[in-house]
Amino acid sequence: DVVDFAEVDMQVPATFVPNDPSYGSQWHHPKMSNPTAWDSSLGQGVKVAILDTGVDVTHPDLAASVEIGWNTYDNNNNIADVHGHGTSVAGTAAAIGNNLVGVSGVAPQASILAMRISDPSAYAYFSDMAEGVVYAADHGARVANISYANACGSVTVMNAGDYLRSKGGVLVIAAGNSGGDTGAVASPSLTCVSATDSNDARTSWSSFGNSVDLSAP
Repeated sequence: DVVDFAEVDMQVPATFVPNDPSYGSQWHHPKMSNPTAWDSSLGQGVKVAILDTGVDVTHPDLAASVEIGWNTYDNNNNIADVHGHGTSVAGTAAAIGNNLVGVSGVAPQASILAMRISDPSAYAYFSDMAEGVVYAADHGARVANISYANACGSVTVMNAGDYLRSKGGVLVIAAGNSGGDTGAVASPSLTCVSATDSNDARTSWSSFGNSVDLSAP
């Protein structure tokens, strides 16, 4: 007789789905197969640096996982969010999951190194971005995020990205929301990301070009 295959008839659990009340509206999670990934890891032990307008450290979906970082604009440790953008980015990355509150981040058990690189109107200099990346690398972050357009083409930021890479980390930067070509070249120093919609098509407002390494929801 010929045996085509043999396997153990295993009883396995359903993929993990968090109980956060607004999870059902987060279409990007199933699109990215995050529930399957969460069966292997929820981001435990990963520190994600959010270099932005600051982070609201009292937010109920973030408070328990936030570590105070540095404000490179004012050169102090006041990382209070002056705009709201940074808190939103932090939540997208690592809002605490399965806590019956709000939403779930992509890495719902990761910790957040909260940093402010912007002025009060949410504009940021490349130099402050780079200083923030170096600080993040030196303080245990192995993922750093900068959601600012044009940073994909900055040599100053790329040099900081090289430093983070030397520590085993990765620098993720938004391609931008102009709907046009970034005009920058691809760089191994960072990961430049554009946006896709629920149909896996590039959104009309997302920037594109040779600098883009990855497109995702």
